[in-house]
Amino acid sequence: MSKLNINSEIKKIEKRLEQSIKSHDKVLEAASHHLFSSGGKRVRPAFVILSSQFGKEMNEDVYRVAVTLELIHMATLVHDDVIDKSDKRRGSLTISKKWDQNTAILTGNFLLARGLEHISNIEANRVHAVISRAIVEVCMGELYQFQDQFNGHQTITNYLRRINRKTALLIQLSTEVGAITSGADAKTVHNLKMIGHYIGMSFQIVDDILDFTSTEKKLGKPVGSDLMNGHLTLPVLFEMRKNETFKQQIQQLNSETDHETFVKLIDQIRNSDVIAQSQAVSDKYLNKALHLIDELDNEDSKSLFKKLIKKVGKRNV
Repeated sequence: MSKLNINSEIKKIEKRLEQSIKSHDKVLEAASHHLFSSGGKRVRPAFVILSSQFGKEMNEDVYRVAVTLELIHMATLVHDDVIDKSDKRRGSLTISKKWDQNTAILTGNFLLARGLEHISNIEANRVHAVISRAIVEVCMGELYQFQDQFNGHQTITNYLRRINRKTALLIQLSTEVGAITSGADAKTVHNLKMIGHYIGMSFQIVDDILDFTSTEKKLGKPVGSDLMNGHLTLPVLFEMRKNETFKQQIQQLNSETDHETFVKLIDQIRNSDVIAQSQAVSDKYLNKALHLIDELDNEDSKSLFKKLIKKVGKRNV
């Protein structure tokens, strides 16, 4: 394979994404375009393209999968914002805030349907089976997150299972299906699947740390949004484990709790060593991914892969 230019590949995906969200219905198109144009790192398509470098060839199926997984990801973001009643996403108004809740739900459904339509020409049944199973799991992850809102009795195992379904799975899918569609052998497919899983876990833990340590401008939403929405992430669970008073305060939170109480708890987390502790867990996952990348062939793509995931592990947003 010729040397990969990941930036030009992502530009190709962007063009295809823009085409795929066109609709006869102007509201659906405008709402989809609103989310599309608000940015996004296109992490999933990047991992599909990169993983395809360890197979026999880059082909049309690889591009189709890259677009599909980004559309599915976009659909989950829209539905997530509805569940969380979020006003902002990446610094812009959410679809439910700019339009209304019904439009947001339908836009999410539209993006998911467009994603599935985009891979309808792929003949390999395995691709469809793997993606369909993953969508079911992602839905379960969303449901568990909803059921665990303000649940002060959940464990770190609960949290890890939830982020595996909610975030890691789509990144795992990107690396796995990128390898499958390019004709990689079984061992390579398995290794890439595990690499995607480890990257996804690390990625979400970093996100959960940044929710406390970053700024509203960088996050595009208020600092501590997760806690205010009742999502107890790794830094909170670590702090609960070591501080009984904090644990009791968390267990008393609900959607009616006043803003000041949240601000105090968020500040406590920001200034605690649980941030470093959480980062260490993220680094462990990232190191597992790096170790497995070393076992792959194709030196150029390996170093590109490492650069990309180190960026993910240490990003500020």
